[in-house]
Amino acid sequence: MIKLRRPLCAAGLAYAAAAVVVVCTAGDAPLSGVHDRERTIVAGFVEQRETRLSRSGESTVITLSDAVILENDQIANLERFLSDSEKIPQYRLHNIWKQNRENLRKEDTTGIEGVLCYMEEGENPETGSLVLMSGTYRAFARATNPGEFDSAAYYRITGQQGRIMECRLLAKSKSHNNFREGLCRMREYLSLLLDACYDGKNASVMKAMLLGEKGTLDADLKELYRQSGIIHILAISGLHLSVIGMGVHKLFGKMRIPKVVNIILTTGFMYCYGTMTGMGISMLRAYIMFVLRLGAELAGRTYDLMTAAAVAVLVVLGGQPLYLQHSGFLFSFGAVCGIGTFLPAVKTNLFGHTKAEEVLFSGIAVSLATLPVYLCFYYEFPPYSVLLNLFVIPGMTFVLLGGLASLGGAALFLPLGRMAAVPVQLVLGLYEKCCNGVTHLPDSRWITGCPGLWQAALFVGILVLLGAGNRRLPKLFFWQGVLCALLVLTIRLPEGLQITMVDVGQGDCIYLQEESGVHMLIDGGSSDRSEVAAYQIIPFLKYEGVSRLDAVVVTHPDDDHINGIRTILEDAGGDGIFVEALYLPDVGEAGRNRAYLELEDLAEAAGIPVRYIGTGDRLHFGKVMLTCLNPEKGWNTADTNAYSTVLYLTYGTFSALFTGDLEGGGERRVTELLGTWHPGVERDAPAQSFSGREDAIQAGTSGITLLKTAHHGSGNSTGDLFLRQTAPAIALISSGRGNRYGHPHKELLERLEQYGCIVYGTQQSGAVTVRVKGRGVKVEAFLKE
Repeated sequence: MIKLRRPLCAAGLAYAAAAVVVVCTAGDAPLSGVHDRERTIVAGFVEQRETRLSRSGESTVITLSDAVILENDQIANLERFLSDSEKIPQYRLHNIWKQNRENLRKEDTTGIEGVLCYMEEGENPETGSLVLMSGTYRAFARATNPGEFDSAAYYRITGQQGRIMECRLLAKSKSHNNFREGLCRMREYLSLLLDACYDGKNASVMKAMLLGEKGTLDADLKELYRQSGIIHILAISGLHLSVIGMGVHKLFGKMRIPKVVNIILTTGFMYCYGTMTGMGISMLRAYIMFVLRLGAELAGRTYDLMTAAAVAVLVVLGGQPLYLQHSGFLFSFGAVCGIGTFLPAVKTNLFGHTKAEEVLFSGIAVSLATLPVYLCFYYEFPPYSVLLNLFVIPGMTFVLLGGLASLGGAALFLPLGRMAAVPVQLVLGLYEKCCNGVTHLPDSRWITGCPGLWQAALFVGILVLLGAGNRRLPKLFFWQGVLCALLVLTIRLPEGLQITMVDVGQGDCIYLQEESGVHMLIDGGSSDRSEVAAYQIIPFLKYEGVSRLDAVVVTHPDDDHINGIRTILEDAGGDGIFVEALYLPDVGEAGRNRAYLELEDLAEAAGIPVRYIGTGDRLHFGKVMLTCLNPEKGWNTADTNAYSTVLYLTYGTFSALFTGDLEGGGERRVTELLGTWHPGVERDAPAQSFSGREDAIQAGTSGITLLKTAHHGSGNSTGDLFLRQTAPAIALISSGRGNRYGHPHKELLERLEQYGCIVYGTQQSGAVTVRVKGRGVKVEAFLKE
């Protein structure tokens, strides 16, 4: 009989596989009973209290668990109950709440179990108390584009389904959790000490490193750490357990405390520390493994890293299977698996045996193990982070010990704490300088795009096979296998033509990619989303693996078409996405308003050539040809919509028309021009409006295959004559949800239906991607519902 080695590892792997099935089949709970921006009354237990930065400054944020959105007629009853709760112990209060909360819940809000409350200035409730709050409900935003951060999915993992803004405390129970409230107040006290000992930036870093307070972290410094690949040092994880936990354990040992008592005290102390800092996923994983390590010492057994990691997987996923989608979970366990399985293989296959080589390749091994996670969440990798971490990670022991020393010194005598903080601030300043230096080196970022699930699985499979058979493989073959795995993970093979209408809300952004590797952007702006480039456009481009845009075409200089382009141009001269050329409409002085001239200036500052296009000009990119139909060269009009650049695209038998905000005289001129090359044919096909499914059609039938509908679906554009001439098979409409203009207008939708168009709009579908291969055309909506 074959003896199974590490049975817990096999159990953990099997459980993780089952959790994958659960996560993939689980759907979001509908929250139809409460509307966004609705004034709401909520009740629940205070799970955590922390400080976060907001637009108005620092705000106290309360995390509520077992939350209920209340019916209006139940508010007075709960207020009376809370006012009389002084004699009810904490455990009894929980039982009473669980037994009665469903009777208080507002209809159709069963999906809400946890919320974040952004408090107004005033009294903050104690941890563990039952509270009644009022405020404005805000749902977490869902991602509507590939690459966009999905707030709703992220907070669903941590147990919150919404936010209450401008929250006001109405009532609270007299009893609360004294233990957790004491730890919370301890963290607030230590946070004040760090503010007193360190300057602003460094104080926020030390609070993240020592206390788990990431809400006040300086945003620019956090992004710098992320771009440099050292963002992991801000997480409370195994390093803290090694430095603090083992330090306490050894200290108790030197005090000759019996081993059993020592281990109990040490695990209890670290549990208190973990609870005080929020017990993040990395800390929870490290704590479970730390307890098992001490347990093995007590039992006289050998500690096995992978078995301990498997137990941690079982515990964490047993509580919340959705952690499989959490970057912190995947990074933390990926690093441990890399150390436990792949690192020994790397050390075996070193060509030399020097200490420097062993340290360098150890860092490479851990980076390889976590690389799929990094690319799946950030779509880029900082290659110099491997070398940077060789310096940063060893210095973290000094930083942590120095931070603890400054806290201890400040608690006794504040100037003593400030003195102890000086060397720590020097190290943190050196970290920042190194990060700034690294980000300005050539090829400081490899934008690879998001790998497919099959790529990540194959990459991991190759590393596992190399790790399992490393002693039987020639060293050269081992490293060739590693390079093969990297190629599998990062390769992108574009096929045919891809056109994506990015969901930027009330605005326009069209992305084109041709199989030869050409990338192009037509417009990029929004009037209802702030920082649209940072949150929608650039993440999408990185998701697609775009580090260079061969062309950026601005149809006209209205803000809802250019504010994202403006940001891209500002960053293009530094470490942003490189732009080969900016194309502006070739119009007279009357049309070159302040926004138009500003784009010219930004391009000049970034060293980007500006080219002007008008009727008859053609752009060739691989097999794609774009012909400009508008504006007439030198047209001297101040009507920016009328002179919108119109591009007619052909790719084999496929054709598309991109119209900006075309209307009026511009639309009539384009209609006449199209009549000379593209005789219209009325289409007799069934109309499907705002389909959320995937549709496939054949290119090269009658009319234009794809039309980007002008002016966000305005009824004043895309008239009958224009539709009769173009006869589009597919119409795309880019407009914001609930926009004040009422786009798309009903009369336009009726016209499109009359001409048999399949209509896709960002309001219902999110980003819409059209893929063309041969004569086949496939349309995919990002949102499937």
